[in-house]
Amino acid sequence: MGITASDHVRSTDRFVYVLDHDAGLRSALSEPDRSRCRQHAVAALIEAPPGRWDPAVDPHPDSELGLLLLEGLLIREVTVAEARTGELLGPGSLLRPWDEIGTFAPMRHEVEWQVVEPVRFAVLDEHFARVAAHWPTLITALVARATDRSHDLGTMISIHSLKRVDVRLLAFFWHLADRYGKVTAGGVLVPLALTHRQLALLVGAQRPSVTSALGTLADRGMLRRDDEGHWLLSSEGETPDVVQLLRQADDPSAPRAVNGSANANATTTP
Repeated sequence: MGITASDHVRSTDRFVYVLDHDAGLRSALSEPDRSRCRQHAVAALIEAPPGRWDPAVDPHPDSELGLLLLEGLLIREVTVAEARTGELLGPGSLLRPWDEIGTFAPMRHEVEWQVVEPVRFAVLDEHFARVAAHWPTLITALVARATDRSHDLGTMISIHSLKRVDVRLLAFFWHLADRYGKVTAGGVLVPLALTHRQLALLVGAQRPSVTSALGTLADRGMLRRDDEGHWLLSSEGETPDVVQLLRQADDPSAPRAVNGSANANATTTP
């Protein structure tokens, strides 16, 4: 079945050409296919400001493939009993927030969404799915996004299992550096303005423990916050031995940060 003009006619104020905003999806297509696919790969746009985001406010039950995060940063918070943890999502992430079943699961859990930086989502609905069917490599790239997210969660589980909070934080920031890092004269910059409270949520610790651990890392010249609130990792080269850095941070003779539990529900300020 061919694609007709009516399949991609959209109002320009609330819709976007998805390939214009996602270099990874563009690169999945051959040069001859990109221009034609761009004209048809159009999706509705959802935007949300910093703060709590309720997906029910922007219901899109027809989002067959899900929401593609084009810009911004958000945290998916999951609470089981009194323990809470978070998953950090950035541009390129694929999610289906309306599929949550925690309230009805045998092990009940609650899910909330926190927008850290203003977000823009492309709604990959039935129209987009029909378009993508004409370019199988586009489907492959989207499946890879979902797989990458599961791999990332696996890595975060391992980071959470590290005993010391300062080592967890160092591992977490080097993990972020692989995706967001920029090499500078002073080290590797991770341009994400994450607060102590948000970091506690993401590494499974209490906020005071995170503050203490960050102080330890700063004193040892491994991680510090710059004037813009971003994070700078110490590095003598573009490809540091991260494993060695973690071993150094875990040196028993080094100052130790206070251990935190897997509960980030501290009430102190960021």
